[in-house]
Amino acid sequence: MRLEQVFAPDTRMAMAQIQSHFGEDSMVVSNRRYNGRNELIAAVDNNTKAATAVASAPVVSPPTPVTSAPASALATEQQRALTLVELIKAEFQTSRLEMQSLTRLPHQAHATPTHIIELQHLFLNTGMSARLSQQMHDPLAPTKKLQDGLNALTQWMKTQIKAYDLVADPAQAHLIAGQPGSGKSTMIARIAAQLAMADESRKIVLISFNDDRIGAWQATQIAGARAGADTYRITSFKQLQALYAEIGETHHLLIDTAGSDIQREVRCITKIIPGLKSHLMLAADTNETSALNLLGHPDLHWTSCMVSRLDGIDYPWAIISILINGNIPVSLGSFSTNVTSPPRALSGDFLAHLIDKKIQRHIDSILAPSEGIDGLRPSDSPVLEEYTHQQLNFG
Repeated sequence: MRLEQVFAPDTRMAMAQIQSHFGEDSMVVSNRRYNGRNELIAAVDNNTKAATAVASAPVVSPPTPVTSAPASALATEQQRALTLVELIKAEFQTSRLEMQSLTRLPHQAHATPTHIIELQHLFLNTGMSARLSQQMHDPLAPTKKLQDGLNALTQWMKTQIKAYDLVADPAQAHLIAGQPGSGKSTMIARIAAQLAMADESRKIVLISFNDDRIGAWQATQIAGARAGADTYRITSFKQLQALYAEIGETHHLLIDTAGSDIQREVRCITKIIPGLKSHLMLAADTNETSALNLLGHPDLHWTSCMVSRLDGIDYPWAIISILINGNIPVSLGSFSTNVTSPPRALSGDFLAHLIDKKIQRHIDSILAPSEGIDGLRPSDSPVLEEYTHQQLNFG
């Protein structure tokens, strides 16, 4: 797979050129305005017959800019584009593995109780991976009816997922890493604001490490101003080492990374700062395979997993599977893009209640018109109390 770049007066014409030269299966990974033109970057299979189509196509070239972009910025854009391609490859590979796993599942329609079949269908329809579905089979097997199965499922999740309390940890330095756009900068801003509110004497430093995205440094400065924290823009490991030698013992460091080379950044910064706590930031709809690859890297030691955009997904099966199979505690989450909204303390109990409520509503909607599975009527279904989102207590 490779990246191809096309310029056109508008997005529609650029899309037409991509589909014409590389086929309708080409995937657009970037779309932006550049000097009055639309620039589209598409991921194209290397086996396509139109390997050199762009070179000979009458593509509208962008006008030469007045000033050239810095070499470092171009290198970062290239690295980010390669990261996107790797994510796309991982998505395709995950889909293939899921289909293979599903075809290998034993057919036990006659031996499996009806209520378990109903739950399994619900799992598949809501995006649960085949791996997690197989893991849940053992907890469900001893149950006799639908409600028992749901209770066994939530209890299993509670025991399998561990929690990490960031506030109780006396560590002076925390690093948040993750793919671009996963919500690292927003989460750091929220943590800094809450720490400052809890203890006004606490000296907090926000560090933007090697992140030259447009607006990234300005966002860090704004977050620092809101929390009353100092902000530093660091572009090399040597600069970070010098800064840590100066203030590392007296300040709480919150380090935001760019996400273009996660393994190298985390590995090198861990060597610079003793006792550093590294946290993996994941969006609620993240790719399970790519996240587990990061968690399984032998040189990376993650303290916890943080989750963003939980309000944008109904069933966070991918996150639940990552936490269980990656054997990593969960710490903080966000349900809003508003940076002033406080972070949420997550746990296995919280995620289990979240899933419990959603599945219960689905079951109620099925059973409402008539008598349900195993004789369970809507009136017999227990009403779950609302599970209040637990906010962090920094006091």
